[in-house]
Amino acid sequence: MHYDSLSLGDHYQQHPRRVHRTPKARESKVDLPYFHGKDDVEGYLDWEMKVEQIFTCHQVSEERKVSLATLSFQGHAMYWWTSLVRDRRLHNDPPIQYWNELRSALRRRHIPSYYTRELINKLQRLHQRNMTVEEYNIQIRLTCNEM
Repeated sequence: MHYDSLSLGDHYQQHPRRVHRTPKARESKVDLPYFHGKDDVEGYLDWEMKVEQIFTCHQVSEERKVSLATLSFQGHAMYWWTSLVRDRRLHNDPPIQYWNELRSALRRRHIPSYYTRELINKLQRLHQRNMTVEEYNIQIRLTCNEM
């Protein structure tokens, strides 16, 4: 037998490895309401509450929340976000990655410092009068949700 002309590669070819990928769970399309960033506290709070409801309903992962929320920015909100990202980069601050960080930044921007004091005063002045207990309870919860 003449083995000198045979090499291992002549008769044996290794099959290319197959990469087994775990399929991602199909993520549903999430449509958020647009946010224009106008100076309207109630408008901002309504947008925030709706976004949180949608995130919960669609079980949006923490990794996607910031990008989805910022994609809904229009006009003033979009310019504010672009400026914030640029400023953070210039100051070597880490990028905003989590919804609670974005929500805090948005609240600093859109909710004036006196707003919480006004809500506390509103709660203190709230009287049941001719409301049922259930109606009164709803008023208290609605006011607390605005904080």
